[in-house]
Amino acid sequence: MTEIQMKRLLIQFHAAKIQESLLEECSKISKSNSEIFPYSGNVQLRIIEETLNILSQNERFVIETHLVYHHTWSETMTLFIKKNEPGCERTERTLKRIQSRALKKMVNFINCSPLKEYFHET
Repeated sequence: MTEIQMKRLLIQFHAAKIQESLLEECSKISKSNSEIFPYSGNVQLRIIEETLNILSQNERFVIETHLVYHHTWSETMTLFIKKNEPGCERTERTLKRIQSRALKKMVNFINCSPLKEYFHET
């Protein structure tokens, strides 16, 4: 094993642990409730909840503040400033980029795993 290989494994380690835990939990749920598998809303909420854990603190803050709690972008900017140290202000445009990057991470995490079968197109 090389240092580069180890680095790649460590980068993926946190997400892999979350994915393994979720798949185990989903498997248990599907065995007990086979008639609602795989579209149980509770399972989807659990997956989303855990998927938030793969994000950086700033990414999670923006997603939760703007999308989950429905704050406007100006409110999100104000809350971001209060949360961070002075000098760590971010523009609305930057916060939108952070949100976009976080959403891509979340979607990629789900779509590149067996977890995607718990979501259906509407």
